[in-house]
Amino acid sequence: MFLPMLTHSPLPVRLNVLRAILTEITVLEKRSQPVQTKAQLHKLLEKRRNTCKAAAEDFQKAGREDLVSKENEQIDVLQEYMDDSPTLSTDETVLAIQNLIRWMQTKGSNPNPKSDKKALRYLFQEGGALHGKMVDKSLVSRTFERLVNELPPWDPSMRAQNSYEQHGGREQAGQVTVSR
Repeated sequence: MFLPMLTHSPLPVRLNVLRAILTEITVLEKRSQPVQTKAQLHKLLEKRRNTCKAAAEDFQKAGREDLVSKENEQIDVLQEYMDDSPTLSTDETVLAIQNLIRWMQTKGSNPNPKSDKKALRYLFQEGGALHGKMVDKSLVSRTFERLVNELPPWDPSMRAQNSYEQHGGREQAGQVTVSR
């Protein structure tokens, strides 16, 4: 596991944040959900940051400025670690979703933004374009819905003859890739 030592925050705050992260990782390992990838670690950091933000808001409402500043310092440390782990760019995410939509169309379906969100699982499965990558899943969902809504009206006659033949005789759903 890689957590770089950054020096912008006081040591006690950084130490407390690291201890909390390590505790959460230990708890997840005991529950058979170990943190094994950078994407899982990023998600854990994001969850911890959101918890600190919620606590800071609650302390703000209660008038506890001392605790608000403590939470904000922790948020800054967590944000530093999150910034150190780059996420997939929006362009790469859009390209992966466009490839999935094209694949769905070659299979003869008219992508529906509400019922076909389950098709997004192909992007995150083993071999999918977004598998193991750090990407905001809500962004993926919103982008999928937006792109499907922008499609021209569905014309079944434009569908590919046979998806199986078009892709060289192999299934492509889990193999949608981002090409550069």
